Amino acid sequence: MAKPILIIDPGHGGIDPGGGTNRYWKEKDLALKISLYQFNRYKELGIPVAITRTTDKTLSPDERTRIVRESGAKYCHSNHLNAGGGDGAEVIHSIYDGKEMAEKIAQELRKEGQNVRRVFTRTLPGNSSQDYYFIIRETGNVITNIIEYGFADSPRDDIEQLRNNHLEYAEAVVRAFCDYAGYHYRSPSGNVGHVDVPINPPSSGPGNNGGNSGAISQYIHLPASENSWRVYPVNVAPVKGNEKGFLNPAKFGGLTYKILGNPQAHVYIIETSDFGRVQIYGHPNTGAVINRNSSQTGGNSQPSGNLDRSTGKHLHLPSSATSWRVYPLGVSPVKGNEVGFLNPAKFAGLSYEILGSTQPDVYIIETSDFGRVQIYAHPSTGATINNDDTGVPTTRPPQSTTQYLNLPASENSWRVYPLNVSPVKGNEKGFLNPAKFGGLKYKILGTTQSHVYIIETSDFGRVQIYGHPSTGATITK
Repeated sequence: MAKPILIIDPGHGGIDPGGGTNRYWKEKDLALKISLYQFNRYKELGIPVAITRTTDKTLSPDERTRIVRESGAKYCHSNHLNAGGGDGAEVIHSIYDGKEMAEKIAQELRKEGQNVRRVFTRTLPGNSSQDYYFIIRETGNVITNIIEYGFADSPRDDIEQLRNNHLEYAEAVVRAFCDYAGYHYRSPSGNVGHVDVPINPPSSGPGNNGGNSGAISQYIHLPASENSWRVYPVNVAPVKGNEKGFLNPAKFGGLTYKILGNPQAHVYIIETSDFGRVQIYGHPNTGAVINRNSSQTGGNSQPSGNLDRSTGKHLHLPSSATSWRVYPLGVSPVKGNEVGFLNPAKFAGLSYEILGSTQPDVYIIETSDFGRVQIYAHPSTGATINNDDTGVPTTRPPQSTTQYLNLPASENSWRVYPLNVSPVKGNEKGFLNPAKFGGLKYKILGTTQSHVYIIETSDFGRVQIYGHPSTGATITK
């Protein structure tokens, strides 16, 4: 069998439905349908091709990227549907490669009638040398593009376009690849377009037309940090200018409402005491949380009590842990429901701002690989929580004893590192020059691991620094 030139990655799958889901499709299913169509087309064109999954299968990020790396392919399409209230396709490429192919794909999508919102790249916060998205960052030498075909919660025409034209958009990507990689393109023949993947979500959970068709009620929880939240009349577009009024979750320590319907992705019908039955926008990036736990609500206008979204608190996962489960929002955070795994040990510990909590010891955090998720972090797990806004775990000196790090005058170059990265060569943010100042002295604000300290510098802000005694650094009170 010929080694593939291209591997296709249908995003999500199995227990991970994907955020680009609405009343008409689950992202995992529509991404698979697009991907299988392309897989069949490339085979029809005689182009050696592989695929990461052909069924509704759960793949962890490690499994997914390993399949791509070991495929032998030079290129990868990672197919997705977007969410977040925008409109149009997006194509993402690496900071190191893939831009030309991304622009070809965007060009062909435009020709097919889909507007293109942007072609872009993104880096990890605090480390501009690494790609943000794991499917690009962890796939080695494979030139990977993430293709977001449109928004599942678009206020404009993406939903209807994707329902009617998703295979045309899939074909546009095939044309783009052939043009870019130098393969002869010809139009599809026969029944290659038939792909037997149902894309309609089952009728469970909130009803799609204003009723509750599910056996289990769902609730939307608005965080106590927000003092103004728009609500809209039923049967109008839920966009700014159409609002009927404003809720004030902060006044009640948060608000919780039973979901009576779900007319489009992330838009819910609720009953309020002030405005009656209305629509409300509750995308996860707003801080709203959806779950099935009715014990978290005392009625339609009662505070939820546990959605604090306190950005002053941080969750710190210890460097001794190699695998930590994270769960999608809106599911029970128990084994079997996980969307993936974090690896604190790989980064000498991990820290996240706490955006809210769904139940005792279960927190909402934002991750680069899995987006906004739930995480279980009882003290018995080794996780710690504090009010430090540096975003790194800290072990502070006793309040009565301030400690200082002293860098010797003999050194003219001393590495400092961003917070939330491993303090190793290649990750540095810059260099201090103790010799220039006859030595340097900094107050120790915390430690992230043995002999690694947090200091505040005038040139680089708050950073990590390695100060083992063997380096010549000393600690004084």
